[in-house]
Amino acid sequence: MATMKELVREYREASAKLAMRIAEKRAAGASYAELRPLQEALRDIRETQRLMDGYYEIPRSAGVAAVGWKARRTRDDH
Repeated sequence: MATMKELVREYREASAKLAMRIAEKRAAGASYAELRPLQEALRDIRETQRLMDGYYEIPRSAGVAAVGWKARRTRDDH
């Protein structure tokens, strides 16, 4: 199993490849509808990479972290 630091490197490489692919498609005249899912994926990959890069050093408040989650206060699920 890979360590977080190893995964950060892999995520950084994946985001670089995806960014290059987006640039290629944009240069080829791709539509906004075609680029949007790729740009959203790139944003998510970069956010995850930043979260993992500072996992032990910085407080986590990103959307992909479990910060701020609260348990339900009902007994319906018991």
